Amino acid sequence: MVESAAQKRPFWPVWFYFAGLVLAEWLAAGASRGPGMLVHTLIVLAALIHAAYLSGPAARMLSVLALAPMVRVLDLMMPQTFVDPLWRFPLVNLPLIVAVFMTIRTLNLRRQELGIQVGFWPVQALIAISGLAVGVIEHRIIQPQAMAGSLEWSEVLLPVLILMIFTGFSEELLFRGLLQNTAIAVLGPLGGITYVALIFGAFHFGWQSGADVLFVTIVGWIWGWLAWRTRSLLGVSVAHGLANIWLFLIMPLTAGG
Repeated sequence: MVESAAQKRPFWPVWFYFAGLVLAEWLAAGASRGPGMLVHTLIVLAALIHAAYLSGPAARMLSVLALAPMVRVLDLMMPQTFVDPLWRFPLVNLPLIVAVFMTIRTLNLRRQELGIQVGFWPVQALIAISGLAVGVIEHRIIQPQAMAGSLEWSEVLLPVLILMIFTGFSEELLFRGLLQNTAIAVLGPLGGITYVALIFGAFHFGWQSGADVLFVTIVGWIWGWLAWRTRSLLGVSVAHGLANIWLFLIMPLTAGG
């Protein structure tokens, strides 16, 4: 019933917010982060104020949408020279996890709505394995430096845990869980999944690779569709974590990156 109403009366302002996020990420990817941080901050304020004057699915979506630029501001504020790249993930995503669960409680969303359940585990296992291919392909595109000195367990155990929890779980909970759920209620399944995938791709502007943004957007759309169809975040969360483990640990150390 909500989806049909959304399709009859599209909530076009969300696309202006998307344009603002793209602008902010484009600015932040440049030489100075300041303008990008400013635009992100304005988006947070605009979305929250706008949500206060609305009700129903649109208000919920804008309230959730404000979380994404809020987290990006926190990320951009961190000094690059004093914070190890690996530790940026928990420092940024731990507050994100707290904010997401507070939002879930405030909006009174059920865990089944968000996909916080196992689902049919053989299918979830197949989805999870896709992360290996994603990590290999993305490494060929951006070739980041390794986040560990070797593949010894003493070197990789902590990075593996950090990447699984603070990228795989936390980011999927926000994007494919909370944001996609509220976006679908406003834009319908196709529109909501596409909207979130586009934002997910835009948040990779920092790598300064159009090919990477396109690839990540496509992956985000596929993972979004899978999460929606299976009603579970388990497979995509593990896939996301594995993709980053292969991207930042396995491939750089085995492919000479």
